[in-house]
Amino acid sequence: MASRKILLAVGTGLLLLVTGVVVAVGQGGQEFEPRPIVTTASQAVGVGTYVAAEAYGIPAGEDPAEQPAQAIILPYGIYPDMGLQDIADFVQPESAAEGFTFEWSLVPPEDSATELISGNVAIFMADVVGIYELTLTATDANGNTSEVTWPVYATTYIGNGYWDGENNEDQCTDCHDEIAPAWAQTGHAAALSQGLDGQYGDHFGPNCLACHTTGFNNSETAVNGGFDDMVAESGWTFPETLQPGNWEAMLAEFPQVAGLGNVQCEACHGPGYHHVFESSRRESMISRGLEYGVCAQCHAEEPYNIIPQQWENSAHAIKNARAFTYPIGEEEAACVRCHSGAGYIDFVNGVDVEDTRVNYQVITCAVCHDPHDVADNPNQLRVFDTVTLPNGMEVSDAGPAATCMMCHNARVDAVASVEGPATGGRFSTPHYSTAAELMNATGGYTWGETLPTSTHGRAIEDACIGCHMSATPGLDESGEPLPGHNEMGGHTFSMVGADGAENVAVCQQCHDAATSFEFEARRDYDGDGAIETNQAEVEGLLAVLQGALEANGVGVLNYYPYFEIPEGASTDLYGAVYNFKFSRAGAAAVHNLRYTVSLLQLSYEKLMGEPVPGATILPPK
Repeated sequence: MASRKILLAVGTGLLLLVTGVVVAVGQGGQEFEPRPIVTTASQAVGVGTYVAAEAYGIPAGEDPAEQPAQAIILPYGIYPDMGLQDIADFVQPESAAEGFTFEWSLVPPEDSATELISGNVAIFMADVVGIYELTLTATDANGNTSEVTWPVYATTYIGNGYWDGENNEDQCTDCHDEIAPAWAQTGHAAALSQGLDGQYGDHFGPNCLACHTTGFNNSETAVNGGFDDMVAESGWTFPETLQPGNWEAMLAEFPQVAGLGNVQCEACHGPGYHHVFESSRRESMISRGLEYGVCAQCHAEEPYNIIPQQWENSAHAIKNARAFTYPIGEEEAACVRCHSGAGYIDFVNGVDVEDTRVNYQVITCAVCHDPHDVADNPNQLRVFDTVTLPNGMEVSDAGPAATCMMCHNARVDAVASVEGPATGGRFSTPHYSTAAELMNATGGYTWGETLPTSTHGRAIEDACIGCHMSATPGLDESGEPLPGHNEMGGHTFSMVGADGAENVAVCQQCHDAATSFEFEARRDYDGDGAIETNQAEVEGLLAVLQGALEANGVGVLNYYPYFEIPEGASTDLYGAVYNFKFSRAGAAAVHNLRYTVSLLQLSYEKLMGEPVPGATILPPK
């Protein structure tokens, strides 16, 4: 590593790294169109680039000593789609933290002249090499205060081993040889080389380089050893003809430019000079966050890349959702596997519960997709095809829906939960989403019976994905967005837009006359004398079963523990309670109507000794 440091500092004669400061020698080479201001949402940034961070907070609990307020700094992505050429044009977003007041402060390096722009998003330019300490003080509505500091490391890019003519090994491989080989198989690793060699077609041009290289910022203030700086120093120009051999020619003639080619480690983790050469602080001087802005710096440029814009409209992105603010922390280690993005990654990787990360983290791109690994699963998903549900059922051939089923399930085994109290065990109700079980016609307490099932689990390609990630509505003839555009389908995962529009196009593949998710039922399943929609029939059955539960001494609550169950309750009563909660979650009427109807009707019969009066019964098989 030491010899490579000398090579980087003086060996090319093109770039001097003196105490971490980049000094450009000469100008020339390719000229590029101005690029919008982009922040990488990384903790390590290139000198001369902007840093942005959003203020967020979680209020203290009833006992602030037990549950103190939390100030949280969320690295913020100002991505290309915003089109900002002047930071003064940035429009501050509304705060997602209700009732909080925030105060920012910044301690920059000694030689910095940067000024802090305060608001719900704080912005500053990392104008010199060094450490910038950004502090957020958050005060909740009851006056409880918390403070957190985010150190940001401004430094320079070093690129990979293409600098060294004798050894083209990625520099990062010296320490990270377990990760780099997998990354080398991803599309990122060949994002420039394949483009120059014509594999992306003739539309690939100079303005594509910003997202197909490392450290490209195209700014007079940002001279930090990135790709555009190497171009300016070397005189390299974009080839007139895209054809095989262009990349090899770049390696041979402009190795210092090729050294920043493709989407390397530093493109996501930030420039690595300090990380590599300041060994005493190596672990802390690089970015390892999960912020979506890391991906959005390139994957959010309409009309070609719109995934981050869609994700922002998803439930996975709701910062103040109770799902992300409540079941986290040391005492909720069993919950963070689905309620914290970091906890999910640890769960998938088999980390012991006591060692799992328990911090606040919404579900961002890198939570579901492993940016380093393309060999194991399509789309670099962390989980694919096979998943074991809480009741032990192994679902195979689930494709990408296996990722969804890891969390959107009941969390408990019906048999163990319902039959446990009879032997001194604990009764637990199912969690808030039972979609995985419903799609696979399992998960309810069936008293050993086999229940009928609808066809969604078999007929819909890729199960959850087939509907929830179907195409978002496009544009009309005048180019205006259709209702629900980027608000449903795709990476919104939603079936309903903000204005109530329903993404029925996916239903019309089989139900060509469908205009709504409200399908008319075939029979009267709840016995009220009328044939209504599937949803109304299920709601009617839930009401009928609730009456039966209350007649047997059960109190139905709208809050935890959800039920007051009489002492000495029978297994039949526990089973009916379980199925009532199971069928209230997961849009049961859509995910599996027949299974849900049969499960509720069977539960009623077990309690009352007779079928639901006046109803068309779907009996067990």
